[in-house]
Amino acid sequence: MKIKVLGSYGSRLPGFHTSSLLIDDRLLVDAGTVTAILDLEEQATIDDVLLTHAHLDHMVDLAFLVDNVLTRRTHPLRIWAPAAVLDSLHRNLFNDEVWPDFTRIPQPDRPVLRFCPLPDEGRTRVAGIEVEWRWTRHPVPTAGYLLRADGAAMLFSGDTATTDAVWRLGRECPELKLAFVETSFPDRLRGLAEASGHLTPAMLATELSKLDRPDVPVLVFHVKPQFLGEVESELKELGDDRISLLEGGEIFEIADRARAVR
Repeated sequence: MKIKVLGSYGSRLPGFHTSSLLIDDRLLVDAGTVTAILDLEEQATIDDVLLTHAHLDHMVDLAFLVDNVLTRRTHPLRIWAPAAVLDSLHRNLFNDEVWPDFTRIPQPDRPVLRFCPLPDEGRTRVAGIEVEWRWTRHPVPTAGYLLRADGAAMLFSGDTATTDAVWRLGRECPELKLAFVETSFPDRLRGLAEASGHLTPAMLATELSKLDRPDVPVLVFHVKPQFLGEVESELKELGDDRISLLEGGEIFEIADRARAVR
């Protein structure tokens, strides 16, 4: 898998883009930032989107992506997520009020957008990649994902407070090469983090003990830009060399091992 970071932060300020990964040029994991980074040709190449949840910072660019590629596609853009996530997306965004219902445009039998519910159990092949998911702990239905291809796997936590199932999924995967884990607030705002379903650096350390994979690099995403300095300092104080802060524009390639290409 080739993983390009389009956005890695939990909010927007100049120079800071919300969460999205592009995998093998065809699959998006979340869509917080897409159209400001990729040109039209690159956008039209995307066939599938794996969505963790329907909060704005993770799906906002779906609206502009589907609008941009409407006349450039011969088959629908597929959005994959648990049914509860897709229901929220349809009800609150693609509802003909906030944004057109592109599941019926240009024609109901030939839409540019298709919702694809993920089964509750087992693996699903999406864009040639095997996908498994588990619920995390967030105010709305939210999935964490394990993606496998070419003898390697990556874990993407989605947004979460303290949780268990997604770490078990990663811990039991011998092919795991990278873990993308959210950390949104500094430790002094732990109460806010818990109330909003997020982690702080100290909470991250506890969650990584559940993952129990000291061999796997941990890439921290979803930091709120206004707290970046504090969070970065507290991450360093953990003294865990496998933890690094994810940055937009980074590219990772994983097969039998993980390699960062900058």
